[in-house]
Amino acid sequence: MVGLEALSMQGLPVDKLLLTRESEDQLADLAGNAMSTTVVGACILAALVTGKGLLKEGDDTETYESKQAGGEQMANESVEVGNRREGDDEINDVVGEGQLVSAPLDLAATSAHSFSVVLDEAKRSARLCTCEGRADMTTRELLRCEDCGSTFCKKCGGRPEHNPQLIDTNANPRLPPSEFAKHLKSILPMCLAIRDVDEDILESLRKEHGSTISENKWVKWRDAVLRATDSEFRFAELKRQEIWSVVYRSSVASLELSLHPMQAEWRLFTSPEPSEPANADIRRILESPVARFICDGGLLAGHWEFALPLQISFKLKIQGTGVLVPSWEARLGLTSEKFRSQTVHSELKITAPADAIKVLDRDVSGVYTLLDKCGTANGALHKKAPSDQDSNLPPLFMLFDPHRTDDSQDCFVFSISIRRLEYMESRPIVCKLDTNWKQSAKAEEQTVAAHIPSKWVSAKNAKLKVCAELLFRRTNSYPFRPQRFSMQYLVFRRRISVFLSPKKLVAMRLRCWSTLMTVLFHGRAWMRLNMIPPIANDAHQLRRNFSGCRVEGRSYPSRIQSRLESTRDGSSDGRTHSRLNSSLTIMIRALSALVSTSRLFSTAPRPGFLRKAVPNRSSFLGV
Repeated sequence: MVGLEALSMQGLPVDKLLLTRESEDQLADLAGNAMSTTVVGACILAALVTGKGLLKEGDDTETYESKQAGGEQMANESVEVGNRREGDDEINDVVGEGQLVSAPLDLAATSAHSFSVVLDEAKRSARLCTCEGRADMTTRELLRCEDCGSTFCKKCGGRPEHNPQLIDTNANPRLPPSEFAKHLKSILPMCLAIRDVDEDILESLRKEHGSTISENKWVKWRDAVLRATDSEFRFAELKRQEIWSVVYRSSVASLELSLHPMQAEWRLFTSPEPSEPANADIRRILESPVARFICDGGLLAGHWEFALPLQISFKLKIQGTGVLVPSWEARLGLTSEKFRSQTVHSELKITAPADAIKVLDRDVSGVYTLLDKCGTANGALHKKAPSDQDSNLPPLFMLFDPHRTDDSQDCFVFSISIRRLEYMESRPIVCKLDTNWKQSAKAEEQTVAAHIPSKWVSAKNAKLKVCAELLFRRTNSYPFRPQRFSMQYLVFRRRISVFLSPKKLVAMRLRCWSTLMTVLFHGRAWMRLNMIPPIANDAHQLRRNFSGCRVEGRSYPSRIQSRLESTRDGSSDGRTHSRLNSSLTIMIRALSALVSTSRLFSTAPRPGFLRKAVPNRSSFLGV
């Protein structure tokens, strides 16, 4: 490409430029290697117009592969699987069986812990500067602002100025984040579930607290909450920020544990239906948590509260007190007559009515001091003076919270968090002020409209439980043979294949081959578990969660189902070997139920070797 062409590609009017003695290299340098938005926009529009016929509509569920190839590729793959020979993937024995070590299998095991110790370790290992990232610890001097509590190192500090004080790391030693992460993982279960939440409970909460919620908004919110509570949340990651957080995810929702030193809580987030429009009101509502579990003495001890989608408005009284100080615009040096001498009050006295205090998450009444050196948007951070009722709670701030894209929604909010949020994060908000209110030098008392985005109500029956159920389903990962039954069981984000063969009754192996386990049945009285600990990261993304004990939509027989439930509740039938823990007992009984119940074999006759291996099914199952 010659120089003139490069200039033309940048959208420059070449015919109007006075170019005389410039060389081709100089013209190319003049054009640069960046592309203007007009050129990029033209290219994008041309690509969209050209490929419009290849794009599918939003409600079209057919894949692009099936559209282009007519499903031939999928059909060929299925034929190839069905034509595998009898000797393929034959599992006759486990390689290195003599090197396996016997160990108990407890998938729900958690170590004992002290709740106060966990919060203290989370505080000592938290990130104190952005340069530390997720796992590092800086060796530079660390500073803490006496006003807002922000922390930073000596190199990264300076803007904003803050009121820094040196942190004595000798008197307050820090804890390496890797050690705390290891300790926290040993404490937390890998699978959680929200129990005793159904439509009747939510309807009763609406009848008692939110009868004015519109029917359309309520149905969408209720269905989203029920989808979240019906799913199982599996451990996803630990996030080290100014405050440690733990993330559990399901296919439709997420559960986040915030380890605030003064207020630890679980927050439940859910997602709307994919068919909802991008600007739907329900999407804005579900950006904030729909429920929270406030911890009281333990990570799994506390009570649930639901955020009903009921917006409540009331009037606040705001009066400027203290001395007048230059406004943010004046501190920036704006020379306009409007901003050059603009001032604001250094303190604000806010009073909330008594009826509003009852529905507020926290009482916002008090005196707020302007912290003009502590950053945040427009330098408008205010901190509430502590009172007796706030002694055991995080400090409350009033700050200017700009919307990401819509300037008309910028307003002042009351919150306990002033940190800069990442994408898709939400700030816990107590209430918002009207968008028309701004800081000023007015001395008289002002009446300002305030809004509560949602009303928190307590749900006493709801519980946060550890989920230790075994979830089974049939699979076609391996060809089905009359002498071999193949399935998978999914537990704690691990996908394990289970094979039955005449030479070895049950052999289980992890899909990613990082764990190899073998369960041998000897007679009908006892069994032995051999296991190699996993060495790979078990970051499997499950395609969906399964609830209950079901195989191809069929439930287990009622007596086996009740036996599994009684085993999960901790009761013992006295027939299983004492060396097996409760989780292993559940697994063995569930597998036995599968191989001993003829109704589960819907595609092939029950192999004869199973009758020989388990001669007395009732005695083995303990029923």
